[in-house]
Amino acid sequence: IAASGRTTLVLGTKVVTTSAVGANSNIFLSVESLGTVTEPKSVAVTARTAGTSFTITSSDLTDTSVVSWMVLN
Repeated sequence: IAASGRTTLVLGTKVVTTSAVGANSNIFLSVESLGTVTEPKSVAVTARTAGTSFTITSSDLTDTSVVSWMVLN
């Protein structure tokens, strides 16, 4: 594991800052607790900048769920 953590989505998205992310990193996501949604929504990594950050986006743009993440290099 290169890095891991937990973050809260804001309006269905969140930029996670970590130097551990690379162009070919595997990034795993898991919804830990629901925010403004009543059932878990799909979450995905929709952008990444190697050495800087990656973006998590929910299928529901009102989602404020807590998402755990893990980067493997």
